[in-house]
Amino acid sequence: MNDYRCRVSEEELAHDHAQVEITPEMEREEARDKFGGALLEVTLMTEKLFRDKNFEPDYDDLEAVKHLHQCLSYYEAVRKI
Repeated sequence: MNDYRCRVSEEELAHDHAQVEITPEMEREEARDKFGGALLEVTLMTEKLFRDKNFEPDYDDLEAVKHLHQCLSYYEAVRKI
């Protein structure tokens, strides 16, 4: 039976692994980027709704805003920002 697997040296494996290693700093940066992107989208969507004179927030809308505000206030207090 023929063995068609690619043969790779230990050195090549170590080099490849080092190039794709994800560090904790990279994970934190990615999380901050995702948070920042989502925050920007929320801000733009909120401004668009607020500027629409025909938009009448209902109970659920107000509760959603209050919930977001409470969550952010919690982090602000915990992290003493």
